[in-house]
Amino acid sequence: MLKGDSIKFLVLEGNTAKQVEERLTAVYKESSPSAATMKRWVKEFQRGRESLNDDPRTGRPSTSTTQANIDKVHQLMMGNRRITLHELEDATGLSYGSIHSIFHDNLHMSKVCARWVPRMLSDDMKLSRVSVSGAMLTRYHANPEDFHFRIVTCDETWLHHYDPGSKQESMEREHVTSPRTKKFKSTWSLKKVMATILGGQ
Repeated sequence: MLKGDSIKFLVLEGNTAKQVEERLTAVYKESSPSAATMKRWVKEFQRGRESLNDDPRTGRPSTSTTQANIDKVHQLMMGNRRITLHELEDATGLSYGSIHSIFHDNLHMSKVCARWVPRMLSDDMKLSRVSVSGAMLTRYHANPEDFHFRIVTCDETWLHHYDPGSKQESMEREHVTSPRTKKFKSTWSLKKVMATILGGQ
């Protein structure tokens, strides 16, 4: 029997609040409700209350998290993953708290930063790097003692003037299961200079 039902049974028997407390403490010991809680329940049952469940609340029920509103917020977000909650307030007419609840409780989305990567590499560029690395390892294993003294490297590259932007500026809203987006560190501009790099031992 639940403790609330036990209190109700003892009250219907005609026991006082003190007697109810003594009997429940004798049975449940340390797990019994506090004296104040038992007195409150006794008064409720004496006034004719039938259950300890919450009474229905008055007022209008919340209608902000309807499926139509959830779909609307989701559609606006998919159109612009960097849209802010305040912008969604203006677009939907919903409150800030309601939109926040839709994002986290219904759409299960969060705002994340893009992952920084040095630059975009094509499959051919990746294969070329693997081939060069393999050739260098072969030469090293053939003569490890003199390897570093026989290497002279030279490379030429264009150095662009760019503004990479911050990771905070690149944050987008994503589903929990969405793949992580990437942001390249170099945002190329028209201005650039040629750099020649030589290295050796």
